[in-house]
Amino acid sequence: MRLKEFLSRILTFGLYDPKWRCNVCGKEIFGEGYFCKECYDNLPFNDKTFCQHCGRETDEATDYCLTCKGFMVSVDAARSVFTYKKPINSLIKKAKYGNGKYLLSAFAETLSYLYFKNSFNADVVCFVPMTEKRKRKRGYNQSEELATRLSEIIKVPVTDCLVKSRETERQAKLGKADRKENLKGSFKVSDKKSVNGKTVLLVDDVTTTGATAETLAETLKKAGAVKVYLLTVASVPAKKEIKT
Repeated sequence: MRLKEFLSRILTFGLYDPKWRCNVCGKEIFGEGYFCKECYDNLPFNDKTFCQHCGRETDEATDYCLTCKGFMVSVDAARSVFTYKKPINSLIKKAKYGNGKYLLSAFAETLSYLYFKNSFNADVVCFVPMTEKRKRKRGYNQSEELATRLSEIIKVPVTDCLVKSRETERQAKLGKADRKENLKGSFKVSDKKSVNGKTVLLVDDVTTTGATAETLAETLKKAGAVKVYLLTVASVPAKKEIKT
């Protein structure tokens, strides 16, 4: 058995505990958590001033920021644990594309704290879907993994009723308006009974412009959802208002 295969099996079957070393600096921490105290204290927690609607970091507390005002209208409220800055941005990419799938368990734990703190009281948990082609290529859907782990903690059932019906251009290449247009008609609800008349918790890794969450919230409400809340691991800070 090759070393790479051996290490893969260790990660897969739990013989390696990611809490042995800090996931930022690599310092030994002997199972005390995912981070050493120094790195933990420097994580960009989004717990100071933020938009009360979309949950982004803002310079001043506000009900609606320039990023979400008049745009995120189907999402009833959103919160994120971190601001999308170092080292969280690197850890999310590691969980998404690298060998850091185990980090999703740590992220799910932090999401559960926000869920209870904000009294979202959802009936069902949903996640941002991928096409089967994209999922096979990546190996897993990080949003689905997050939702599944979070569901186990908060004891709210997860459903895979959201379906991405076609491939779309990568959102990272597009602006806010173009992202919204790019996603138009790309999602559907396969089982409307699973969300009809219910409060839905939508889970994802990052909120950038909010276009994906808004499109999914529209889709869910057309299928009968009463409310749609959004929880993400991190969010990009709000645009700054130009004062004259």
